[in-house]
Amino acid sequence: MSRKKSGAPFSLFAFQDAITSVCGVVVLITLLLALALTQRVEVESQASTVAKSKVDEVRAQVEKLQNDLDELNARVEETAAVDSAGVGKSLAEVKAQLANAKRRLEGAQEESSRLDRKLEELEERKETFAGLEERIDELKRSAAETLEKAEETAKEEFDSQESAVYAFNDDVREKPWYVEISGSKLVAHGSVDDSDAKTFDSPFAFARWATTRPSGSEYFVLIVRPSGARNFEFAVLELESEGYRYGIDLISESRPLMFLQEGRGKESP
Repeated sequence: MSRKKSGAPFSLFAFQDAITSVCGVVVLITLLLALALTQRVEVESQASTVAKSKVDEVRAQVEKLQNDLDELNARVEETAAVDSAGVGKSLAEVKAQLANAKRRLEGAQEESSRLDRKLEELEERKETFAGLEERIDELKRSAAETLEKAEETAKEEFDSQESAVYAFNDDVREKPWYVEISGSKLVAHGSVDDSDAKTFDSPFAFARWATTRPSGSEYFVLIVRPSGARNFEFAVLELESEGYRYGIDLISESRPLMFLQEGRGKESP
């Protein structure tokens, strides 16, 4: 005879419930992990895109900076070449100026040395010049004394000489002009009064004045001193070319003249 078991029957419901709960939790965790992984992939993809964009931008900036650097290097090389040529030219000009200044300095030094030697020579001759100046002063005093004596002698000789007398007469129809001709001047006397005398520095000036006188009522008496021979020649040529009448009288160089009119007379100095 079979023996009956005692107690309640064995149930798996609790185990199944636990298994189901665990599986649900595992599935939930799996879904959460899948969702997090998906989001992380998207974030990393976006980050990669942004990073790539940044990298491309940085690369573009680097390339631009490299181009700018190459351009700057080219400019620097060109500027350096130009500056080198300019510096070389300036240096050559400065060297030429220095050489020119050196030559001028040497010339100035030589001129200074020459002037120093000349000054020494002048200093040596200074005493000699002082003696010469004293001698010149003595000669000047002697010459002044000799000239004074000569003037006194000439005056005495002039006073002692007999005057050459020429007369004016108002009763005659033709009037004479007495022309005293010396080496320095020509003096035409038309009356006894010296204030009426006409003085000319050359025979040509005398001739121009003579042509203004009436040839029919006036004539000229040329009183010629030895020093006035040449002036006399030119005066005669001018008078003859104009058809004027003239006479000639030769007297000594220092002989005084005297002009008379109606018993009155006055010497011409």
